[in-house]
Amino acid sequence: MRSVLSRLALCLALVPFAAVAQSAKPYKPVVVTYDRAAESDAALAAFVKQAGAAVLAKDAAALAPLISEKFVALDCPANPLKACAPGKAKAVGKGGKPIDRLRLAMCCEGKPAPDMPEPAQNETMFAILAANLAAGGLGANPDAKGEVCAPALPRLDRAKAAAAVKAAGVEPENLRVASAAIVLRAKPASTAEAVSQIDPGDLAPLVTDLTQNTPSGWNAIAMTDGAIGYTDALGLDELTPGAICFGKDKGGWKIVATIQRGG
Repeated sequence: MRSVLSRLALCLALVPFAAVAQSAKPYKPVVVTYDRAAESDAALAAFVKQAGAAVLAKDAAALAPLISEKFVALDCPANPLKACAPGKAKAVGKGGKPIDRLRLAMCCEGKPAPDMPEPAQNETMFAILAANLAAGGLGANPDAKGEVCAPALPRLDRAKAAAAVKAAGVEPENLRVASAAIVLRAKPASTAEAVSQIDPGDLAPLVTDLTQNTPSGWNAIAMTDGAIGYTDALGLDELTPGAICFGKDKGGWKIVATIQRGG
């Protein structure tokens, strides 16, 4: 009897993994790229260095003239299948000086905040901008011609990514991109068989309905063949980071937009 119960318990423990694996379907691989050509622009590099110095010094007076009069703060979806650019996403805050629009967007969802002193608003603004500038180089915004953002924003075939989402049975917000070669295993254990590998730039759909059955520190990935692979490695990056974006204004580089997520 004890042997029968043991085998039954083992079968029940494996059901969640098998059920998810059977619910996913094969999909065509999707490659994510970054257009970093602007990193070789000396004028842009000098401008970003100047903006970074103002941010690190927490000097609002030095930052203000670096912001375009046309500056727009965007509240973009965390869904990478949707565009994120002026005219294509929600703009936060209107009117006032560009530095004020930037400050209120960073601290207060674009709305006046009389209960939050301006120095505290500035602290929030500078903390977010510093994180954006330090997050991962420069790259063209695939949704806004002429804009270059920090960190670099990924570009992908949204139709193919949508097909992968449907096949994998995940939400678009659960898509990730590999920033390193990552081995996928048959089970969430370091001794489990290696069944596949995703390479830098590969799209990786996270299967989150396995959370309650997956050990802490492990991720379940829907593989292109319809099976599920597991990894405890780092290197799965978000496709929808917040960002600070630069563009040409009156012949020179300016801060033209910021991107926050959640809209």
